[in-house]
Amino acid sequence: MLVSHKIIRRVLAFFVVVGCYVGCVEPFDAKTESFGNALVVDALLTTEFDRHRVSLFRTYPFEADGPEAEQGALVSITDNSGTSYRFEETEPGIYLSETPFAARQGTDYTLDVQTADGKAYRSATVTTPENVPIDNIEAKRLFNDKGEEGVSILLDNALPSETPNYFRFEYEETYKIVAPNWDPFEFEVVHYIPCDTIPYQVDIKVQTEERKVCYGSATSNAVIQTSTVGLTENKVNDFNIRFIGRDNYIMSHRYSILVRQFSQTQDAHSYYERLGDFSSSDNIFSQIQPGFLEGNVRSISDESEKVLGYFEVAAVEERREYFNYDDLFPGEELPPYVVNCATPGNPQLYSFGYHCADFRVCDGACESPLIEAILAGNVVFHSVNENGSADQPGPYFTLPSPCGDCTKLGSNIVPDFWTE
Repeated sequence: MLVSHKIIRRVLAFFVVVGCYVGCVEPFDAKTESFGNALVVDALLTTEFDRHRVSLFRTYPFEADGPEAEQGALVSITDNSGTSYRFEETEPGIYLSETPFAARQGTDYTLDVQTADGKAYRSATVTTPENVPIDNIEAKRLFNDKGEEGVSILLDNALPSETPNYFRFEYEETYKIVAPNWDPFEFEVVHYIPCDTIPYQVDIKVQTEERKVCYGSATSNAVIQTSTVGLTENKVNDFNIRFIGRDNYIMSHRYSILVRQFSQTQDAHSYYERLGDFSSSDNIFSQIQPGFLEGNVRSISDESEKVLGYFEVAAVEERREYFNYDDLFPGEELPPYVVNCATPGNPQLYSFGYHCADFRVCDGACESPLIEAILAGNVVFHSVNENGSADQPGPYFTLPSPCGDCTKLGSNIVPDFWTE
């Protein structure tokens, strides 16, 4: 299940900002003057057959390390036929349904939470929206609104009814990484004891692990929404899910994106829209105070208590798309690699000032720049320095690790879904 549940972090951040807002931007010691310990609910029920998740946390003051999990709560979702689905706490603040189930079309659902201190909370009744298929996802070479060239991931869908629909999207992208300066040999630190008979010794050996080809991944971290309200046709055409600048190395070889479409209710769409407006603000201490971000969960123990977060029921469709860089930029130079691999380094085996007072007693600079860089994982083998000089005395030439070791940027395990 791809759902990332980032809403909990956005709402918690929102509450912190409201609590410590100041009227003008100036240096200050950021401490929360007043703090309300509110429950934050993040609950998403979908039409997928799955163990659905409810996250419960407490807001926290600006200077705290992070949110406090709401543990020991009783959580359930009930439909309009009286069927109740209970949830169990699988890790602090995270509750999964005890058995897998799926939201049914046209069915109403309500979330109930009772915290360990006996307080009760209930959501508004939410109806499962109409399911809308994804017609097409296509990667196109385009210019964005800023005049930057790149690739847009565009989505089309067609609604089965004339009623306006609301959509939210998430994506997970996976991309092939090829280390441009991969070498079959790697460093081996043989000896590293200062002032020993052989103080420092570094050899090279044949690599035994795959480090040439890897796969990186990332998920969407913004609120991506659209609707058909006000359109001449009740369908979504060429909606931009993701734009990738042509200089972004992630599409240098092969790129895949899994897009998940959530058909929303109008209320959920409005909530996420307000949440997105806040989280995309350039300056969280701007002159606009966002106010309290009201969701659809209420306290039934104390009507005056503020509760943050949202219980959403959504119909889900997903589709995956692949493309190669050469498909859209045939014969053109690849994007620059994420690390500059043009200039090899030449770290010395012995530090300047290395000196021994006695056997294994070092009273000078005792570190080996080369060995320290190897042990830290910062460099990979490039070549042997066969013609050492005063300017380049080190025994080997090196490169930044990602130049020859793709595992610094991704996993060397091929994803189960991957196709070439």
